Amino acid sequence: MLNKLTTRLRTFALPGNMNKTQWLMGAGGLVLTGAIVLSLWRNDQGYVALYGQAENIPVAQVVEVLGAENIAYRVNPVSGDILVTEKTLARARMALAAKGISATLPDGYELMDKEEMLGSSQFIQNVRYKRSLEGELARSVMALNAVERARVHLGLSDASSFVLNNRPESSASVLVQLAPGRQLDDAQIAAIIQLVTGSVPGMKPASVSVVDSSGNLLSEAFAASQGNAMQSRASLDAVQRIRNETTHNIAVLLTPLVGNGNFRISVAPQVDLSHIEETQERLGEQPKIREENLSEENTSRELALGIPGSLSNRPVTPAAEGSAAQNTTNPAGPVASRSNAQRSYAFDRDIRHIRHPGWRLEKLQVAVVLNQGAVATQALTPEQLADITRMVEQAAGLNATRGDVLSLSVLAFSDAPSLPDLPAEKWWQDRAIQFWGQNAGLLLLALLVLLFGLRPLVRRFTTVKTVPAQPVPAELLTEAQSPSPQAEGNEDTPPKALANSPFQQEENLPPMSSGLETKVEFLQTLASNETDRMAEVMKQWISSHERNSEKEQ
Repeated sequence: MLNKLTTRLRTFALPGNMNKTQWLMGAGGLVLTGAIVLSLWRNDQGYVALYGQAENIPVAQVVEVLGAENIAYRVNPVSGDILVTEKTLARARMALAAKGISATLPDGYELMDKEEMLGSSQFIQNVRYKRSLEGELARSVMALNAVERARVHLGLSDASSFVLNNRPESSASVLVQLAPGRQLDDAQIAAIIQLVTGSVPGMKPASVSVVDSSGNLLSEAFAASQGNAMQSRASLDAVQRIRNETTHNIAVLLTPLVGNGNFRISVAPQVDLSHIEETQERLGEQPKIREENLSEENTSRELALGIPGSLSNRPVTPAAEGSAAQNTTNPAGPVASRSNAQRSYAFDRDIRHIRHPGWRLEKLQVAVVLNQGAVATQALTPEQLADITRMVEQAAGLNATRGDVLSLSVLAFSDAPSLPDLPAEKWWQDRAIQFWGQNAGLLLLALLVLLFGLRPLVRRFTTVKTVPAQPVPAELLTEAQSPSPQAEGNEDTPPKALANSPFQQEENLPPMSSGLETKVEFLQTLASNETDRMAEVMKQWISSHERNSEKEQ
């Protein structure tokens, strides 16, 4: 096969004035260029970023240092990051650190490590603390994948020992520069707001503003949609939960009756997503005494008679029966009495504060279809079908007063087209085999370039083309035997026959009339440089010497 290919290449007609060597060199160059490009493309995955995207580094200084240290690097055309190989990553970072080049990040708590000047005021300390806190928050925000750079401004309110304080609350502003093609969603904006409020004591989420590099106030849209979004998300989750639970209950009931895959269930709940909060107060039927005050006062208007003295302090002696009866017949003196009653009544109170979950099931519609072609379905009687309908209603929790509807039908299912079996994965589709095959192909391509490209070129430039000796015609020999006038005047001029011979056509060979030392020196040079050519030159010299000897004889 290789011989046929070589023969065809030799007999291939080349257009123009280009010879085979030029075409072969061009083809070899193209193949070598393709191999180099393919190798570089495969090795492109070995490059990693020198620094992260959130780190701001002076690119010009980094490129200058890497070039001085002879460290291979690349620049990502999309993000502009500087890429180096994994092997030289540590070396590149050490070189940059030695030159004092590092990523510029917002200053954080490192500001607190600086030595304070003697006599620094409380204001200077507060400003330094505020700057360090802003830098730490900016670093935390820049840790998000969608954020390239961030700045945080804090408006901290001074603490006061007074209870009544009209000072404004602490606030914060966050400016984010997003990566190209990236956008923050509501969850990420909420995370940034919670991150800032959690780092500053007493700060409320409503006091944090998030702005992007285009001037869009992201926190406003988030604050407006936060309550509605949470409510709608909870409502949608409730609808999905009702649908899933109803479908599961009906499927558990029908699976042992008609078999798995012989029924289809559709649940359509109608849910009221209005958010309702109500407070109810109920009073008891009968009032009850809550408080009662009773007072009674009796006053006698009979005047006291007699002289006060020792007799008035003596105890009253019991009267005789006759005198007692006599006293009862006499009426008593005038007496004044007064009574006062004060009562307050109250009813029993029942106060209820009800907050609905944000959704209310108004109506539930369920449709069930049984496979008519199933064996278990064909054996069902109308009574059994009615029992199944009643059980499905109970399993779905349908309420007739609410207007729930159930539709159960027995229909023929269409036979779904059977999917063809996926063919087994071929051996050559294995990723490991493809990886080693690609490497083997690159190696084979390099060997072919060496064998059929570089090797023939090297042999062509290093091998001397030998011309076989041509027999000298007899006419030339007779002419050579007769001396010519030019030969008599110049003994170094060779005969015409020898002048036209291949031996004399070599420009680098010494003339035939040269001395023995010159020829020996030339042979030594050929022996050290061109061994094959030396044998040919010796052969030509010997043959020419033999011809000269025959002529002399």
